[in-house]
Amino acid sequence: MVNSNMAEKGKTGHRQRLRDCFLTGNAESCSDEMLLELLLTFTIGRKDVLPLAQELIRVFGSLSQTLSASHDELRKVKGIGQSSTVLFKVVDFIRSGTTSTITRPSLPKKVAGTTQQKLFENLPDEQTPDQSSSNTMNKKPVKSKKPSVSDKQPVTKDGAPTASIVADIPPAPPRSSRSSKKQLAAQKRTRRKFQVSSGYLLEFDQLARILHFLLEHRDAKKISRKALQEDTGLADRQVAALVSMGTAIGLIRPAVQILTPVGLLLVEHDMFMEKKGSLEWCHYAGAGDSRNLIWFEIFNHLLVETASMTQNEWNGYLRNRFSGQYTDGTIRKHVPKEVRFVVDAYLNRNLRKLELLHRSPDERLYRRRYTNFVPLVLSAMIYNFCATKDTHLSQVGEMAVMPGSPAMIFGLDAASFRQQIEALHDRGWLRYETTHNLDQIRLKPDFSALEFLTAYFEDREPRENSKPSPGGTFV
Repeated sequence: MVNSNMAEKGKTGHRQRLRDCFLTGNAESCSDEMLLELLLTFTIGRKDVLPLAQELIRVFGSLSQTLSASHDELRKVKGIGQSSTVLFKVVDFIRSGTTSTITRPSLPKKVAGTTQQKLFENLPDEQTPDQSSSNTMNKKPVKSKKPSVSDKQPVTKDGAPTASIVADIPPAPPRSSRSSKKQLAAQKRTRRKFQVSSGYLLEFDQLARILHFLLEHRDAKKISRKALQEDTGLADRQVAALVSMGTAIGLIRPAVQILTPVGLLLVEHDMFMEKKGSLEWCHYAGAGDSRNLIWFEIFNHLLVETASMTQNEWNGYLRNRFSGQYTDGTIRKHVPKEVRFVVDAYLNRNLRKLELLHRSPDERLYRRRYTNFVPLVLSAMIYNFCATKDTHLSQVGEMAVMPGSPAMIFGLDAASFRQQIEALHDRGWLRYETTHNLDQIRLKPDFSALEFLTAYFEDREPRENSKPSPGGTFV
């Protein structure tokens, strides 16, 4: 009897500590697992609910997806009763009517003089209403000079043909000044492509045929698509699609069809993309680049903001999201193809080895958190992401919810991302600063993303004094 009372008091004390920890704003108390455990303490008495919280995360992938799961799905998890499902639905209902503080915290206001805030300005996938309306009414879009990726290109809502479907094209700047040329180059880098696959799938053995030819002609300044077609024997449309996919994962430079620095490195060491580190990088490059419109939207918005859905429901979500931005015909024709491309890549092709995307018995798609990183490759991602934002300093909590960041596209919350950062700090590859209530990453100026990737493929420690890649490694 005494032991029983002591056990109950211990559990009560643990629950009280959970609540006190949350009220004090401890960052560790805001992990998905601990928040779920805290919620369950209000509906399940006299029982350790941590294993149940862990099981819910395992089944649904995140706190957000657990809260938005259907009543029937929740009841399938042993230990979840009516009280728990009602509480989850109430929290989800309240959460849906306001800005989420769990999956998508609002970013703090800009503070003058702080360097790291540049990380969150002018997101390529976001545009203010005023800018959008003024650009649409008063400015003409810039016509793309990029070669077409497929023979039949979709058109925008105003009927103008495009070399590729492009979103949020800034106004055409005058070409007279040097700054205008820089601005034009930046605009080209942020154009968003509706079609990456053109109906083809991510078959790495076919892509390797293209990459092998580019490797053999690494000194060329430009390679024509006709030369690729003649060498590989593939149809012109398939060659165009494979080049587009290689561009989407950062291996091929668009328009000129030559290898990027990262492309050259990966092709020399792992042409068929079979190594774990290669696949981690390909996922980061594909899902983290806002120019890959559908791919980016799936991993940075759809999987973050919605419950598990079927592939057809994904199509409906994306059709609604892009309604009004493109013609109905373009959306209806190309959204299912691009969704099929992404789903197939993670369920049937090499990317399935990462076990990021799963399909339940009732055909619903969901993502699981990925934490088993190759440290050198994760470091390369972080250095590249910061390079694209032109900063060496960033807040951990802010990067965790930043679209395109390694944390976002691999499904990490702030607490689990922080653990990864601490491990890299211990290796001496970056600085994790926590004194005086700081919670920020400071990159070391003598390291670069390309050096970390090179060290991974050469199986060695990264060397300092390596030249950084301006603007990231996708250029």
